[in-house]
Amino acid sequence: MPKNLNKIIEEIFVEKQIDKLKDTKKDIETILGKDFFNKHIEKMFVKKDRIIIHTTTIEAKTELNII
Repeated sequence: MPKNLNKIIEEIFVEKQIDKLKDTKKDIETILGKDFFNKHIEKMFVKKDRIIIHTTTIEAKTELNII
């Protein structure tokens, strides 16, 4: 039973592309730092196979575009 639940949960994560979001968050944190992510990013989500990141300032958006 637990194996079936794990498979179902894993399929949901793949469908919702949560792994892609985690990888993107990790990349941002390694390049720009955890403080940057916590202070400057309001939310991050997937919409139509694209990662959308809402930032607090235009400067933060510019830095994300550079990387």
